[in-house]
Amino acid sequence: MFGVFRKMFGGKNAAGRNKDLPVISEAAGSGDDGVDSERRSRFEDFERETRERLEAQSHEMPGQAYFSQLQALQESISDRRYMDAATAARKSLPLIRKWLEDPRGNGKRLSLSMPALTQGGTMLAITGDRKGLAMLHDLVSEFDHLEEYRADAEKHLAAIDLFNAIRKAVAAKPGILQNKMKSEVGAEDGRLVSNLISWLEKAGEITRAKNGKTYALYVDGVEMSAKDASAIYTEPPRPGSHQARSKPGKLIELNLDKLTLLPLPPSPEAWSSQFTLPATSETFEDAEGVWRELTVEAIAPADRPDPAFRKHFTTRGGVLSFDDLAKSEASLGAPGAVMFTSEQDGTPMIERLERPIYALDVHPEGQGFATRSKTNILTVYGEDLKVDFETDLSATPEVAAGRRRLDLDGEGGILWGEPHLALNCIALSPNRDRYLYTHVDEAWCIDRDGKPLWGVRMPERPVEAYHQTFELGGIGGHTGTAVEIEEALGEFGLALPVTPDEIRRQYRGLVRKLHPDLSPGNEERMKAVNAAYETLTGASHDDLQGKGSAKDLLTFSATVTFMTGGGPDRLQAAAFSGRGDSVLLGTSQGRVLRIDASGKPIALYDVGSAPIRVLETDRYLYIQTFTRLYVLEGDRLVGLQDCTTKCDLLVDEGLVLLVENKGVRVLTEAGRLLGVALTKAPIRRAGIEDGVLVVETRTHRGRFSGLVA
Repeated sequence: MFGVFRKMFGGKNAAGRNKDLPVISEAAGSGDDGVDSERRSRFEDFERETRERLEAQSHEMPGQAYFSQLQALQESISDRRYMDAATAARKSLPLIRKWLEDPRGNGKRLSLSMPALTQGGTMLAITGDRKGLAMLHDLVSEFDHLEEYRADAEKHLAAIDLFNAIRKAVAAKPGILQNKMKSEVGAEDGRLVSNLISWLEKAGEITRAKNGKTYALYVDGVEMSAKDASAIYTEPPRPGSHQARSKPGKLIELNLDKLTLLPLPPSPEAWSSQFTLPATSETFEDAEGVWRELTVEAIAPADRPDPAFRKHFTTRGGVLSFDDLAKSEASLGAPGAVMFTSEQDGTPMIERLERPIYALDVHPEGQGFATRSKTNILTVYGEDLKVDFETDLSATPEVAAGRRRLDLDGEGGILWGEPHLALNCIALSPNRDRYLYTHVDEAWCIDRDGKPLWGVRMPERPVEAYHQTFELGGIGGHTGTAVEIEEALGEFGLALPVTPDEIRRQYRGLVRKLHPDLSPGNEERMKAVNAAYETLTGASHDDLQGKGSAKDLLTFSATVTFMTGGGPDRLQAAAFSGRGDSVLLGTSQGRVLRIDASGKPIALYDVGSAPIRVLETDRYLYIQTFTRLYVLEGDRLVGLQDCTTKCDLLVDEGLVLLVENKGVRVLTEAGRLLGVALTKAPIRRAGIEDGVLVVETRTHRGRFSGLVA
């Protein structure tokens, strides 16, 4: 803030500041020399007071050196460079101590998450750094501000010996089962032992082979039994790109100004969404009383749904269910499995997956599906669940050109992520003759033989300007202003003069940031903010203006323009239409664009926030955000439902299901609510069978039949 005021009003470095910064400032004041001199003097006082206040507040959190080490810690853990991670954690400890000992913080410290004391402690333990763990333990023991980390510090001290005990036990008994390790190392906490084993696996010290419901453990490099070796998945070689070209296809630069925009009711932010389904103490409940009959039956253990198949999608002939984490018996030696349950006879067909699932697309009007691995291999499966064809998306000339354009191997990579993140969406046409992939802000439609059909690039995000006028008045002693009001303004990060609207806006912003439901651990700060709000809402207009003497009424004003936006509009969702004759693309700006078979834009919708899924049947278009489901028929909004951030969308037998953890909402295809089925236990599977809603938990099955239209 101090730098902003210096740029507004001038200073020693003002003439040399970066002219490319997207900030434009204009200052206005009196032209009288005496007034100017007094104004400068008063502003210097204000500048000094502001600097001192901000400097005091800056000590409520660690300095930049700490955050640099935090970044190094997290990057090293992500890259599995655990020795480097331990070094970063160790270097963080004296920086945290310096922050807590600094008297300039006046005893005020923000309650921050401290990965150096949690993940960092694990890194110190796995690398055998006893001295570093002793430093960590002493630090959290000395300062009450770190009291919540004391239990973790004790676990880290114990973990260093447990890591060594696990290493010795696995080396002595190759193939020992993980569920035997708790007793083998004499530990009380089996979950902690399993967690440490997983860290050793990530570090490359131990290999785990699936063995029944547990794992056989081997020290890296030790020969496995044939049975255990067969349970280890090794990703097949890369297939290469089937496009076999050196130049990218023709690209269309989209101009959306020529399209008629259909604005839809904006989707609320996830933090502000209040929608929740009611809870029930019954095994199953017809919440609205709209089904004529509800029957409940216990599921025999042998028939219970396998929780490993946790993702479900409806298709033209039945339901596809995916074990994407390789936890089922069917995925032994594979990265996962897929199960198809036919609508005709209900007999499941299960096949192993070829590659791990990072992205997945299933068309509701098609058969088969497509996956993308983290290594960016697109695999298309046919209706028999066998591999139809594969191609390496990262090896295409289009992606190579996009990486150069966005400098993804340089600074652009910070904004748009690693290759598997830049390649965000895939989509498969209903008859599998075409597929689509996106690369940041571009979408490319390719036929199954590798021929580019079209490519489009979204226009850059619009640049938006925000104008903020600063009224600097009453810079003297603020005579007549209560100390309590000044303290309350300090809690809000505001200064006199201030308006009630500014106070309300700042209060709402702090509530969003600090509310315990959204940010646990900030309860005390939230109480202080509420108390400050009560003080400020009871203050008079003159108190909030800091009015006293005539000198205090002297004001200076400056308008600052902040520029935001610009740059690529990232593609967040993609799908082929119900008939496969067009494509729908959703962007980070909340726009959903329809593209025809030649790559020409033909329709544009705006839902206000990025869609997480777009799906179209032969009649209706469904756009799902984190908080809302939109249903369109043509260009007409016919249905609108609020939903939670974790809500699966299924279209089945002419009905729409919104499946949540313990409830299913049943809608018409046009989005009108018909009924709500609630469960006491989490839902494992839900669907429509011959007009009957069937909902399964781990132990029971509920059949909701005779829906009253």
